[in-house]
Amino acid sequence: MRYSTIVEQDDKTLVEIIDALNQFEKDRFIAGIQARNFSSYEIEQASDLVHMYQAKMNIESRALVKFSETFIQQFATDNNKCFETAQLYFHRIRSTLAALKNVLQKTTPRSMVQLPEGVTQPTVFQRSALTYGAVQRDMFGLASYDEKVQQLFHQFDTLLSTATTTLGLCHQMIENEKIVREDAEQLRLIYKDSCNALMDSVREYAELVGDIKQVSETELNKRKAKARSMDDFLRSEYHNVPKKEFKRYVLLEVVKQGRNEGLTEEETFLFHDNHEKVKLVRYAIEHFDKMEVEGQQGKLDSTSIVYFLKWCGVDKAKEKRLYTYFCDTYKGRFRTLVWSAVSKERKELVEVSHITDEQMAVKFQLMLDTLPQEVEVA
Repeated sequence: MRYSTIVEQDDKTLVEIIDALNQFEKDRFIAGIQARNFSSYEIEQASDLVHMYQAKMNIESRALVKFSETFIQQFATDNNKCFETAQLYFHRIRSTLAALKNVLQKTTPRSMVQLPEGVTQPTVFQRSALTYGAVQRDMFGLASYDEKVQQLFHQFDTLLSTATTTLGLCHQMIENEKIVREDAEQLRLIYKDSCNALMDSVREYAELVGDIKQVSETELNKRKAKARSMDDFLRSEYHNVPKKEFKRYVLLEVVKQGRNEGLTEEETFLFHDNHEKVKLVRYAIEHFDKMEVEGQQGKLDSTSIVYFLKWCGVDKAKEKRLYTYFCDTYKGRFRTLVWSAVSKERKELVEVSHITDEQMAVKFQLMLDTLPQEVEVA
């Protein structure tokens, strides 16, 4: 009978494998190499293989740790079109599982027993001497074996410890996801943060805004409209929607809301989290020439422009795009500057003059305060 190396990709299997690996100790190791009557050559070969497995497992384990740091806080994920979190993690630990299967298979006693029809083959996780059944204690212990055998034990010990930690992290993240899915407040925060992160990304917006003009509604928008409540929608869609679909949904939702409030798509992108600011920005640009903004040779003063950008309060990554919006909107008598001149002034104000963004915003507010208060200026 051949033992199976097939594992079900679910949370229960993770727990079963972890429990099995926790059974490993010296006497089980001795029983394992005795079960297959390892020769000296096979010991050396196994040592080389375990060394190779360990290197791959270390790389996979570190990658998994990095993935786990952001997974829970992302509302949308790409799971290769498979949204069962356990299966996602099994996909990410393929090298770890392959290494375990090979190691356990090499320490599983051969059996000639034929299983009755309909009986499922036991797996190597269930029958390896390293993890299964009673073992006879070796009278002299591991110390009676040569150095190569002792070295292999320590390699096995490290490998299985790494695997246990990796599988344990998978199991913990699955449990964390379940907890978050039932926590409405935390779900709302994750959803909000994910939406804001997307709208703060100049690259993401530039890639998808063209598509949005051609799309009136996405499948996710339709599902939201049918949901009994926003909380039900969030619970249902958390980690169950691809990132690209979520991006299109968010952009469409934000752009539609901006249009309803009289904002252009560019204004919505720049001030998605503060639509009221748009009225003030428009007012400031319209009355720009009434402030002390004249520079040299009939051009605008670069310092005043930088103060304006900081007063607008957008992320630094958006400031170049904000300046383009300014140039497109400004209808005053002074000539605008090229972006490189503005960027150079921005750098010098920070690095040479040591003026903070907050101080620059205040300076522009003081300039605004000299204007007639046609609108409420914050």
